[in-house]
Amino acid sequence: MNGVMPEMKVHGPRLRLHILSAIVFVLVVGLLPVATPRAHAAADAGLVIEALRQLRARYVEPVDSVALLNGGIAGLRATLSASGVQAELADIAAGNTDAQAEAAFRARFDSAMAAAGGRLTTSALAHAGIRSMTAVLRDSHTGFISAEANRERQLKLQGQAGFSGAGIVLMPREGRFYVRDVVPGSPAQAAGVQQLDRIVRVDATPTTGLQVEQLSNLIRGPSGTSVSIVLDRPGRADQITVSLTRAPIQVPAIFQSRMMDGGLGYLQLYQFSSRTGAEFRDALQKLMAGGMRALVLDVRANSGGYVHELAIVLNALLQPGRPIYQEITRGGQTRVVRTAGGPILPQQVPIVVLLDEASASAAELLAAALQEHGRATLLGTKSSGAVEASIVLDLSDGSALSVTILRLASGLGKRLEGTGVTPEIQVAQSTPELDQGRDPQLMRAFLLARQRLGLATSKQRAPAASR
Repeated sequence: MNGVMPEMKVHGPRLRLHILSAIVFVLVVGLLPVATPRAHAAADAGLVIEALRQLRARYVEPVDSVALLNGGIAGLRATLSASGVQAELADIAAGNTDAQAEAAFRARFDSAMAAAGGRLTTSALAHAGIRSMTAVLRDSHTGFISAEANRERQLKLQGQAGFSGAGIVLMPREGRFYVRDVVPGSPAQAAGVQQLDRIVRVDATPTTGLQVEQLSNLIRGPSGTSVSIVLDRPGRADQITVSLTRAPIQVPAIFQSRMMDGGLGYLQLYQFSSRTGAEFRDALQKLMAGGMRALVLDVRANSGGYVHELAIVLNALLQPGRPIYQEITRGGQTRVVRTAGGPILPQQVPIVVLLDEASASAAELLAAALQEHGRATLLGTKSSGAVEASIVLDLSDGSALSVTILRLASGLGKRLEGTGVTPEIQVAQSTPELDQGRDPQLMRAFLLARQRLGLATSKQRAPAASR
């Protein structure tokens, strides 16, 4: 977040956009408890084998050890080549047993270490092997998590500060970096950083040509240290320089909840972490007490989280007994999860849901459920398409492995992995609009909600039909 934030659990997905963790997918699904941390051991070929055995035991579908280990060998080759080392590491032949394949991989790993000649650590090679091995599965929720990212993930999902930095959520667009959001109570908020500011430079480093992770790492840092950020702000000809002191960042589930003119409520739901459901219901009730007659629910950049928290949120919006998502087990059995209890938002209150390419996992299931039951109009751009259920298993060196244990589908059985959720009204964000300080998606959502509100009011006032 200080660049970006790590994310989430049914957790989310190949968070192409802002997950600050090193993984490409959005984090996890928390359907099962995280494994208890063990004493850290050195990473070597054994760590790759350890990860392979976890996949064989827990992955939602049977895995081919030879295919996965050959993926790991490809990762060794690529890492060596990036360091200027050429090594002949042959693939393992098909038909080997699991034990034979493991022994063959250990031999290749030893050859890779010898070829590296001290230019690479065993940990670097082992981690590269696991990343490349899990990539063979092409699964948004299965992958390697570094020890640092794993610790951050756990703290974040518990509602605690997982890292230190500025508290800025990044929005990359066409090689530029805009401030998507500012974390409430963060150093960035105190320094006056605003939504849609464009980050031009961090300390002495221009942002041109940087990757999201590189920029985020520049902004993050130890608590108590200083960072200077140069911004282009819409409407100002001169650049703004803000200097702030990094601090622990605690990311709330709900970034904003406010009433607009005319009975329009706005609620920005950023993640499905611990107690998200209760906080959402509380925010909803406060909006209703303030006279809300239409709701804009913003789940852009929401990378997911705990599915049980998702269910609590949907219970507040849908009638009881509605299917909201399906779980498909390793054995092919399907369980349909339905809403329970009664909604707290009256059914005549229109809902507009804002989503984008960074909406993932549980956020996608939320949008799909409201769309399938005709409860909301979706607006924005197609979501990430990273929707599976996974657990995080600690590895012996302090790193971890996210493993998909359930396939997920929408309440009516549509698979969203790889396809995402397409909004009925598609509105993109262009850099010229962002440079002008305009959020076309949010503006269109407010307009649509007011239109829906007018239609609902007209229907309520219409005379009863004669019989």
